[in-house]
Amino acid sequence: MSQLLRPRALVGALVLLAACPDLLPADTDGAGTTAPATGEPATTTTSGADPTTGFVPLCLPGQTRCDPEQPNVLQTCKDTGAAWEPLACAHECVEDLGAASCVGPCDSDDDPTSIGCEFLAIRMASFNGPDDTDALIVGNTDPVELAAVQLYFTPTNDFAEQPVLDPVILAPGESHVFDITVDPLAFTNFRNGGVFRLVSDRPVAAYLHSPLANEASNDASMLLPVRWLRKDYVIASWPPFVDADEPDAVNGRPSYFTVIALEDDTTVTWKPRRRTAGLGNQFDPVEPGGTGTKLMRRFDVLQVAASSPIGDTDYPHHDVSGTLVSADKNIWVMGATECAYVPFGSGWCNHLQEQMIPLEYWGSTYVAPPSPPRSGSEKQYWRVFAGDDDVTIGVASTADPGNTQFVTIAERGDFREFEVDFGVTLLFVGLNDAPILPVQYLAGNKAAGGIGDPAMVQMIAAEQWRDRYVFVTGADYEANFVQVVRRTGGADVTIDGQVVVGWKLANFAGADNFQIADVPLASGGAAATYVAASAEPFGINVVGYNPAGPGDKTSAYAYPGGMRLEKLFVP
Repeated sequence: MSQLLRPRALVGALVLLAACPDLLPADTDGAGTTAPATGEPATTTTSGADPTTGFVPLCLPGQTRCDPEQPNVLQTCKDTGAAWEPLACAHECVEDLGAASCVGPCDSDDDPTSIGCEFLAIRMASFNGPDDTDALIVGNTDPVELAAVQLYFTPTNDFAEQPVLDPVILAPGESHVFDITVDPLAFTNFRNGGVFRLVSDRPVAAYLHSPLANEASNDASMLLPVRWLRKDYVIASWPPFVDADEPDAVNGRPSYFTVIALEDDTTVTWKPRRRTAGLGNQFDPVEPGGTGTKLMRRFDVLQVAASSPIGDTDYPHHDVSGTLVSADKNIWVMGATECAYVPFGSGWCNHLQEQMIPLEYWGSTYVAPPSPPRSGSEKQYWRVFAGDDDVTIGVASTADPGNTQFVTIAERGDFREFEVDFGVTLLFVGLNDAPILPVQYLAGNKAAGGIGDPAMVQMIAAEQWRDRYVFVTGADYEANFVQVVRRTGGADVTIDGQVVVGWKLANFAGADNFQIADVPLASGGAAATYVAASAEPFGINVVGYNPAGPGDKTSAYAYPGGMRLEKLFVP
């Protein structure tokens, strides 16, 4: 049994900090500047008097500390031991293990979130054409400061990373779209490079839209900062689309997962619940319950797809969902399907993708609302994954608020499916703080009144909610929404300064009652940036639909708008 960590209470006024060392010279403070001396405050003696001269030093040469009278000033003891040399920190001074240093807005570990200073992206395999490029969208979350962002690219089969055009300066609340133009990997595959890396000098939000504009097949993902990626994951996906006239083609539109190594000499392993394909002498096929292994270098990209015997019409056999992916170093992981029907067999198909949330950040309490309405009669589809062995989950429903059902899942990575009527909100609770992850699958066009198509979105645990989000919609969608969830009676939530209204009550047995609001956003045209804020933590999902019709491309996207990345669980 893995170790559980008790979550801290959720707090407001979160500081937007993560890692961003790449833009700063090694010999400067957090602003890239050195401050002049500002005096020598008194201190206690740190060593005894010199027996020859009687000199009593103020400090030990080279010793560092944060100035007790000016907390954002770093002091270094001079070689004489007779005085402190001060250096004004641009952001803050931090003491750790008897030493002190200046840290910038990208360096603090105090409050990890999905806002960060370094992100990775690749172009995802989908059912789109070569001209429908993916897009990495970055938004400056700081309410006051400018952010300088630079995109880098490591070409395929080339270790030489290179900048893509010039840095972009983003005003507070401003966003920018970078095209992700590299060829996607097909089927099961492996290569070095073809990886984009985004670096910022201040924390930003980043999302991968595949592609940005409404096309025949879309989805979107919240990207997680490289600093907070981890080693252990469970894959969420869905069985792929298959045409009745070509049942053998199912493995050609596969359910798959993708891994990017962050460091050389990274050993990646995967343990699938369904058979996965091999790749010549690179790695072998893996049977259910077996283990695949691949040694990877920095920015190697591994893609593994489900593979069943030709003619196998038990289509869940073609689904990599529940695969355990782990490594001996931190890795980037995406779960996806090239084209999927939701529910299976009901068109149209859409590709699905989510950057998988590391197991460390899975929580135990999740509100699972219906997606923003389309026909008003579409079913809602859920899978709930277990992050540990022998997990018991309480499932409450607004359709029967006095009756909580309990399901037990024996193995990490296994999941249970739930299908509920439109308008029903579920509450999933892992008993004894057990780690779980609900994933929502939006119904396809034919099951939703001709509007939208499938999309996949991970829910965010209530323990990981934030009090401020900056998010960006897709482009050319007729309907965009932000779905907001808060505890009943919670503080007001604003979207671009406008107070959210129209809350719907989601009552369950016990004290965990919530409110949900579907807030319409601007439709059509370019991608738009929004800020959601409150005095208390709340959750958001961002969803877009487009209807079927003459000249229209039926599609949808969905992604969580952000999260805290507090370590709640030790895999």
